[in-house]
Amino acid sequence: MFWHRNLLLETFDWYLREVLPVVERYATQEKYGYHGLYTHTAAVVFRGIDYALSLKQDPKPVVLACAFHDIARLNDGPDMEHGKRALPIIERVLQNHFPSYLPFAQSIKEAVENHTGGHTAPDYISACLWDADRTRLSWDRYFRPYFFTTERAKTVASKSPSKYIKFMKRNMSKYAAKIITVIDTLY
Repeated sequence: MFWHRNLLLETFDWYLREVLPVVERYATQEKYGYHGLYTHTAAVVFRGIDYALSLKQDPKPVVLACAFHDIARLNDGPDMEHGKRALPIIERVLQNHFPSYLPFAQSIKEAVENHTGGHTAPDYISACLWDADRTRLSWDRYFRPYFFTTERAKTVASKSPSKYIKFMKRNMSKYAAKIITVIDTLY
C-alpha cells in the first residue's frame, strides 16, 4: 500500500500543478457546483488515480480522461452532448500540452465521449473514469454494483462518502490538501 500512497500523492500533485492550469484555459464547465472543475472534477481525478493504481495501471492517462470528462459542459444541469463536444478540445490539448500521451488519445476520447452511458468499459481508462464519476451518483442515490467495473470502485461506492474523504485527506500532500478542502461538502 506504501507504493500506492506515494503514486497517489505524486500523480494528484501532477494533476494540480500541470494538468489543471491547462484545463482551466479550455473549460466551459462551471468552476464550482455539482459538476464544477474545482469540486467534482478534482474528486473524480483523485478517485480515478486510486482506481487505476488498484489495477496496477499507469494513472496519468486516467488523470487526463478524468480532467477532460466535463470540460465542455455548458451548464451544471443535464447536458447530454458535453462528452462529444469535448473531443476536439481533448485532441488540441493533448497535441499542444501533453504530446507524450497522444498514444492514449483514442482511449481517452472514447472514455470521455461515452462516460454518461451505461456501456461496458472497453479498457482501464474508461473503467477508471466511469467508475470515478459514478461513485458520487452511488453516494447520492443508491449503490448498484453492476454499474462499476473495478473492485476498488465497488468497495468505495458502497461505503459512505465521509469514509472516502478521510482516505483522501490521509493520502494527499499538504499542497493538495489546501486546494482540495472544498470537496469536503461536495464529495
